[in-house]
Amino acid sequence: MAFEWVTDRLCRHRQIALEQINRGHCYEWASLAAQRCPSAQIFYVRRLVPHAFIHFAGLWFDADTPRGVRDWRSLPLFRGCRNLLTPASAVRWVPGDRFWHR
Repeated sequence: MAFEWVTDRLCRHRQIALEQINRGHCYEWASLAAQRCPSAQIFYVRRLVPHAFIHFAGLWFDADTPRGVRDWRSLPLFRGCRNLLTPASAVRWVPGDRFWHR
């Protein structure tokens, strides 16, 4: 899958381990994934743990989830706080969004 390629590329470029991507590089990962797969959409959550991730072909992806999950709240980063997040907590990134800049 194209997203595994993005993960490998970012790890090599930043000289970081996979586990570090979702600790400060998640938006960069999501942005690269959207460039690699233009039909993917970037979403993010501001509440509790700010995190950027991808929605593509009905599944949600981040660097730790190369096979995707059906509910973004099932991404590994949200496991401990899933019940505190509502479906509306995920915001679609659009150009000009001030939370993360391209």
